[in-house]
Amino acid sequence: MKDLWNYYKGQSAGVVTMNQDSYSIPAIEAKRAFMFPEVNYELTRYFGFGMPANDKMLSIVLLYIETMSVLVAVAFVVGFIVLWSISRFNSNVNPVPYHFSKKVEAFLDTVFALLPTVLISYLLIPALGFIFQLEYDENFLETLFNVYIIGHQWYWTYEVDTKLGTDILVNLFDANFNFPILQFDSYMVKDSEKNRLLNVDKCLVLPNGHNICFYITSHDVIHSWAVPQSGIKIDALPGRLMRFVLYSSIEGVYYGQCSELCGVNHAFMPICVEIVKNQYFIDWIFLSLDTNLVANVVNSMSVSDSLSSIYFKKN
Repeated sequence: MKDLWNYYKGQSAGVVTMNQDSYSIPAIEAKRAFMFPEVNYELTRYFGFGMPANDKMLSIVLLYIETMSVLVAVAFVVGFIVLWSISRFNSNVNPVPYHFSKKVEAFLDTVFALLPTVLISYLLIPALGFIFQLEYDENFLETLFNVYIIGHQWYWTYEVDTKLGTDILVNLFDANFNFPILQFDSYMVKDSEKNRLLNVDKCLVLPNGHNICFYITSHDVIHSWAVPQSGIKIDALPGRLMRFVLYSSIEGVYYGQCSELCGVNHAFMPICVEIVKNQYFIDWIFLSLDTNLVANVVNSMSVSDSLSSIYFKKN
């Protein structure tokens, strides 16, 4: 556990926070996680997007690039045809109106009917495939555990139910373990020098490479939990429970903000999600819960490795 405290920033009100300012996302690991050509990875930067945290966001970026490329090409072609028609068929150059034959008119009608249909189908098929894949992920994917998000004016409350109190790891705790759910509030750090208006006192920590189910609602007004690099934007509605599944391929710190006008401090309720390795996530849970492990586990040389291997293998 010695190296663990060097990785974490400290402990505040029971919830361990991480060093958000110094965490960097390795580009090599990103390319390995996505298994996409390097040119696609670089395109995300040229089009103004941040580093995608998963394949879902990368698919959104590539779909956007492809769609915009087709629309720009269509705009140039249509603009060229309009300018050419003005210069070629104006009253000075062509005082007598030009009439096409029936065959030419039929050909032009066919071309200008089929070409837009082909372009729309070219854009529609991958978009529908992406939507259907999202529906499948929401309803049929097996998730590792649940995270509950509650929006307040103007902060977020997180409840992490990792099912650590089940028979999977119950033999690792003493008789006083009450099977708690990790719950904490996340507020913006007002005096942060880096990532101004984005750093929080307690960020949400999640394991890398697992499907995690989220349930989100609101305590007062409508909020919106949005993390652009993860491709997530879900409204938090009072009296209604919304569900989505989050999968992250790359370790790192990802920021977001409330994306629905919710009052005077709407701009000051940021979101911070940190994706870490499995063993770090298990350690974060235990340290945040202030769990009293049995002596034989504490004395082990690889606490986090042994716990994470048992938990993630079982689930």
